[in-house]
Amino acid sequence: MRAHDERSIDDIAAAWVAREDRAPLPAGDAVARDAWLQADVRHFGAYARAHAVLARTARARALSNGTAALAADPAPPRFRRSRRVLRWAAGMAAVLSLLAIGVHRQHDDAEYYATRRGEILRVPLEDGSAITLDSDSQVRVHYTGARRSITLLQGEALFDVAKNPGRPFVVRAQETDVTAVGTSFAVSLNERRSGGVEVLVREGVVDVADTQGAVAPARLLANYRALANRSHGIRIEAVPAEDLEQQLAWREGMLSFNGDTLSVAAAQFLRYSDTRIVIDDPVVGSRRIVGLYSASDPLGFARSVALSLGLVVEQQGKVVRLRTPESAPHAAHSMQ
Repeated sequence: MRAHDERSIDDIAAAWVAREDRAPLPAGDAVARDAWLQADVRHFGAYARAHAVLARTARARALSNGTAALAADPAPPRFRRSRRVLRWAAGMAAVLSLLAIGVHRQHDDAEYYATRRGEILRVPLEDGSAITLDSDSQVRVHYTGARRSITLLQGEALFDVAKNPGRPFVVRAQETDVTAVGTSFAVSLNERRSGGVEVLVREGVVDVADTQGAVAPARLLANYRALANRSHGIRIEAVPAEDLEQQLAWREGMLSFNGDTLSVAAAQFLRYSDTRIVIDDPVVGSRRIVGLYSASDPLGFARSVALSLGLVVEQQGKVVRLRTPESAPHAAHSMQ
C-alpha cells in the first residue's frame, strides 16, 4: 500500500474524531462511521491512533496548565488547532486517571498496586521497566538481586521490561509463569474462552510455563497469544499486528470489538463503568459487532449499536437496556 493511502486513512480517522467531539453524530453519520470502521482493519488502528494522540495531548496539556511551558507550544499548527477537539478526552478522565488506590508496601516487603474501576495506571519500576494496569486490576511487585517477580492478582496488565539477562522478569498469574528478559507483553485474567490466563506478546520473546510443571512450557514470539489453562495446556495463536493493538486499546481508554457478541461487549463495559448494559433477549445478546468505543461511555456504545442493529435503547438510572423494537413496551419514549 502506498504511503499516501495510509495518510488518507489517518486523515479520515482524525476527521471522525474531531466531528465526534464537536457534537453527537447524526444517526446517518454514525452508521457511516461504523461502516467505515468495519470496511478495513486498518481503519480501526487509525481511529485508535487518532483518539490516542488527542488523549495524550490533552493529558499533557492538563499537567502543564498554568505553567510558562504552555505558552511555548512547539506543536505543528494542525495539532494546535486540534487541541480544541481535546475536550473529548475530558470524558475519559476517570478511565485515564494516573492515581491508584492501594499502592503500599506490606509485611512481605513487596509493593502492591491496584486500580479502581475505570482507572488506568502506569507504574515505573526501579529497574526501568513499567507496568500499565487496566481497570480494576491488582499486582504485587517483589524485586531481589537475582529475580524480578510480579504477581498479577486480578485483571490485566501490560509489562514493558527493561533488558537484564542476569535478572529474569517473571509474571505469575494463577498457575502460569511468564518469563522475559527484555520485551513487551500483556497478561490477563479476564480471558473468557479458556477461563485461564491470556498472554499477548508485543515485542521480543517470553516463556510460558505451568507453575507445577504439569503442562509442557511454550516459547511465545511477538504477535502471538497463549491461552493457558491446566485442563487444556497452553494453546498458541498468531495475532496480526493490527488486532494486537486493538486488543490493547484499553491503554487509551478504548474497547475494541471484532466479531464479539453484544453480551460479551456488555460485560467488558461493566469493568470500566457503573452503568450496566442489560440484554434480556439471548438472540439479541448473540448478535455480533465490530467497532472501537470509549470504555467510559456505555450509553454511547449502546446508542451506536442500536442504530447499526435496529435495536431500541432504554435508560433507567445506571441501567441501559438493548431490545428489539417489538419487545420494547415503551419504545416511543426510548432513547435511540
